[in-house]
Formats: sequence, structure tokens, C-alpha cells
Amino acid sequence: MSGSVASMSSSVAVHLSNLAWRRAPTVAVGRVCAPRARGRAHRGIAIVAKRSAKQRQSRKLEKRDDVRDMQKRMEERKAAVEAAAKFRPEPPPPPTNPTAAAERVEARLVAFREALEKVGEEKQAARESDEWDPTRGYKPFDDVQDAVYELGCCKTEVYEAYLERALALLCQAKNEPPASLDTFDWVYQRGLDENNVRTLSFMLAALAKNNVASGMVEVFRVACECGVVGALDKNIAKKAMATLTDLNDMDLLDGGEPEIVDAVARAMAAEEA
Repeated sequence: MSGSVASMSSSVAVHLSNLAWRRAPTVAVGRVCAPRARGRAHRGIAIVAKRSAKQRQSRKLEKRDDVRDMQKRMEERKAAVEAAAKFRPEPPPPPTNPTAAAERVEARLVAFREALEKVGEEKQAARESDEWDPTRGYKPFDDVQDAVYELGCCKTEVYEAYLERALALLCQAKNEPPASLDTFDWVYQRGLDENNVRTLSFMLAALAKNNVASGMVEVFRVACECGVVGALDKNIAKKAMATLTDLNDMDLLDGGEPEIVDAVARAMAAEEA
């Protein structure tokens, strides 16, 4: 695969603005007097816009209902976020060995590329539709939003497959049975939140302790592509990088791994600058 998963993916961030509806005021007609100096002949009819007491009360109740609806939606969103934070999906069956883990990586990459193509197709269809409005973008198009969401899920699954390969290599090195990422407290389907970033440091420490070079590279790959190298435990990351740098100097890393090590080294240097 040319380029990283992060560089290939795209997202849509569109914000809608709704025009508030304002009730037209009633028109009261009444006679008013012009200045006396101009005489009675210059008296005319003036238009005075005002709301009746009944209309003002109705509008006040409407505003009150709008506020209540907004507060209810905010509470529902807050509850949904809290529920999502507590939810831990069941982990998928772990790869039986590093070979099976590598095959899962390839399958996930294929699914990611297909999802990326689907996003492009749906965006093009949206731009060619009669409903297309450049000022509103893709937000009104459910097919685009669904495709973008699926792309994000596929990207997360690719990163999880990389980490599962690292764990498969660790289990092989320790002569232990296959294990899932939740062994290191990883929460599936959540991506790189604060909890899962800590998992990267835990995994990196275990891999470094057992000298699993390719596993360390996989963890660094995910951290680098997700932009969280600086969030790794600095002592653990430096120790792992020292080992990988020595192996790289001796040409003992596998194909493609030196490029990842170089990218991580640049990211760490930028964090320290």
C-alpha cells in the first residue's frame, strides 16, 4: 500500500445554519395628528406595527418550548456520550499466529481502500445532484455521511489489525496462546482515545522487554500515523527507539520498517524541539 492509512483517508466537516422564523407582526391602523402649524388638511393615516398581548404571550411560550427542547437534546447527547464511553465491545477472535495476523492486516487494508473509493463516489454523486448546494456541502447527503462513517470504522480496524499483529508476535516470542488487545486494556472500535493511547505504551514496554522488534515497529506505526507519538511514555518510547535504531544501523529490520523508524524519530525530535 502506497502512503499511510492516515494520509489516504478523508472526512467531511460541514455545519448547517437554520434561519429563525419570525412571526409577522399585526398591523394596527389609527389616525394621528400632524403638527398643528401644517393645518388639518395635512392630517393623514400612519401605520403602527405591534403585537397583541395574545401574540406576545404565544411567542413567549414558543421560546420557552424551544429552550426546553434544546436542553432535552443536550441532555440526550450527554447521556449518549457517557454510555458510549462505558461501552466495551466484545473483542474479535485473535489471530492464531503472526501469519494469520498479517493476513488480517491485508484484508482490513482492502476494506479500507474500498471504503475510501465509496466516499469519493458518493461525494461525486452529491455534487452532480439537483440538491447540491456548495454553501451547505455534503452534510445534507446521508449517503455521503454513511460512507464517511464507514471509512472511519475501517481505518480504526486497520490500526487494530496492526496492533493485533504486534501482539501475535509477542505471544509467539513468549510461547503463549493467542490473545486479544483487551489484554492490555485496549477498547475496540474506539480509536486512539486517552485510554487506548496508554495501551500503546503498555504494549511497547512488553515488546521492548521481549525484544520483539517488528512488534515495536507496528506500535510505532499506529502512533505515528495517528499523531500520538508525543503522548507515549517518553522513557518507554526512547528505550524502544534505541533498540530499533541499533537494529536499523545493522540492517536487521524487515522491509518497510526503517522508514517507520525514521518517521517516528522525526516525530520525537519535533516533540522535543
